Amino acid sequence: MPLPKLSPLQSRLAASLIASAMLVILYFAISWPHFAYAAGVDSIRPEDHNHERLLERPYLDLDHEELDLRGVSYEAEFIGFDRGIIGRATTDPTALINNVAVTTNIPQGQVMSYMFTNASLWANKSPATSGLPSPIQLQGRSFIPYGDDLDTSEEDEDEDEEDEDEQDPELRLRPRQSTTASQRTLYITVTTCTQPSSNTTTELPPQLQLYVSQSQNNTNPGPSQDSGSQTMMELVNGYALYEMNATGDVFMGIYAKNDSTLSGTYNAQIAASIDAPYHYYWNSSDPNLFTVDSDSNAALLFTDPLISNSSNTTLYEEWMDIIPPFQIFASDTDSTSIMGLQNSYCGLQTNAQIVASRAGQTSTQIVTGMTDIGSGTLPKQQFYVTGLSAGKSYNVALAMNGNSTASGDGVVGGGGQVFHMTSFSTLQSDNCAVIYGLSFCDQVAYSVPANPNNFPNMSSLAAYYDNATLYNYGFFEKARAQTPCDTTASAQYSLARNCSDCDAAYKQWLCSVGIPRCTDFSSTLSWLQPRAQGQPFPNGTFLDPATLAYVNNSAALNGSRNASIDQNVVPGPYKEVLPCEDLCYNLVQSCPAALGFECPQPGNIGFNESYGLKPIGGADINGRITNLTCNFPGVVYYLSTGSQALPSHILAIASFLALGSLLI
Repeated sequence: MPLPKLSPLQSRLAASLIASAMLVILYFAISWPHFAYAAGVDSIRPEDHNHERLLERPYLDLDHEELDLRGVSYEAEFIGFDRGIIGRATTDPTALINNVAVTTNIPQGQVMSYMFTNASLWANKSPATSGLPSPIQLQGRSFIPYGDDLDTSEEDEDEDEEDEDEQDPELRLRPRQSTTASQRTLYITVTTCTQPSSNTTTELPPQLQLYVSQSQNNTNPGPSQDSGSQTMMELVNGYALYEMNATGDVFMGIYAKNDSTLSGTYNAQIAASIDAPYHYYWNSSDPNLFTVDSDSNAALLFTDPLISNSSNTTLYEEWMDIIPPFQIFASDTDSTSIMGLQNSYCGLQTNAQIVASRAGQTSTQIVTGMTDIGSGTLPKQQFYVTGLSAGKSYNVALAMNGNSTASGDGVVGGGGQVFHMTSFSTLQSDNCAVIYGLSFCDQVAYSVPANPNNFPNMSSLAAYYDNATLYNYGFFEKARAQTPCDTTASAQYSLARNCSDCDAAYKQWLCSVGIPRCTDFSSTLSWLQPRAQGQPFPNGTFLDPATLAYVNNSAALNGSRNASIDQNVVPGPYKEVLPCEDLCYNLVQSCPAALGFECPQPGNIGFNESYGLKPIGGADINGRITNLTCNFPGVVYYLSTGSQALPSHILAIASFLALGSLLI
């Protein structure tokens, strides 16, 4: 049926009616109560509906993508519906970002899942930070913590990896594989920060397990998944490094075994990096740390020399001026707080009894700095640790926060590095004390006769010995000044030595004579020399009457080798580590005969009470002497496990010490 044709007047009337109807509909729509909340929430009365909940929280989380990048999964929540109605929590893996650690609690019997996406795998590598002045030396080999020396290009990657593996194949928990254009090396590291405890057993908690998969059919790897689609690695003392050639998405799981005898959960860090391991454990038997000496409540430790020679003065100065890059963690060997966590930086940082800093607080128990004490004036870092207990053994590990100059998220190697753990022991008596940092006798750094009643702190005792020695050196200078030094070589007293040689030899000898090395009187080692047996101990007690009656007839046994020590320090009975005999010979050979220096000969009266014999041989490939029974400058006393090493409660004397000579 055809529509009726409207006149112009009728058409205008129809349009007006339609427009009026639309306005009426719009009016009622706007005025409807349901839409009033959108007009102005602040104007609504308190009793109206749920508007306060609207004010309290956003309902549209527009930042959920950013949360996903930070390892927090976005999950929609709806008011009025609890988790039981909308379903269980998501099992999607937490995304890892390059060189960013994720810290998580891992309940026993559960798996925490993570992934490193294909996009992250093929992203640009992180910028390198400035590193140490030169590679770290470990047992004659050089290693570089992750710094500006990193090669961030893909070109020649295979060749560089091959060279590193040839340098030290034992440093890697898993050998590196060759990569192709479709593969990229990915480093996955896990460190345990805390672990459950047990009140019923002394056994350590089981180590965490790391599972890795590249299969899209196994996006939550763990103990219940097909072993053919994943690889499992168990942490060793709280640390694991898994190095792989990745081609796309990589899925990871950290599993904590269930043990009914344990209470609590694990806390761990996991990180993935396309640059280098974010966390690192130096899997080498060299701890890079040695005990110089100890007393009843303190110990002095040195790192290995950081360069092999000091002929490069620029490099030497860079090391000496650097902010000390290392730190140490230590605990009493009776404590189990760090057992099972020895290879984990966060584990040691959280659980060790002695730390450099914790929770933003710097420890006053550890004083550290750079030093060049020893043969060759080679830079080392030293640690003076106080607040220890007498007659105790301690486990200690050298460590590095981050890559030496930077740490934390986004830093290559920012998760910290740990070296092989070693140990030291303290003395039992308080009449020997470690001193260092002397001005004149600048090569002295060991335990000396002491009395806490007369010299209550290290600085006052060090100042006494240093000033007394410098005073006596003045007499030598006056005597040696009678020798013509500023003359032709043919007119000097020797064609082989000069006055500078004489000055150095005498200073070395005098500092050692004036500042003898001290250890516990209770030691039974035959090569130690008893001293000051007729004096009281600092606590006022004496040796038994029979011993006193015997020593009264011997000046060497009844007093110290210097009367001033008995008069001013009054240490009481102790035993002395005698100097090696060649120090006296060097003095005689270096100075004019007119000065009248002489040395006792082996087998003659007085020699055994004055000097020790340097053994022939006995050094390892690094020059560390394992059976040394006397002191001499530049020696390294090497403490290994076993009977061949010096007992640690006597001498753990390390890292090229200048010890000086002792002469009556």
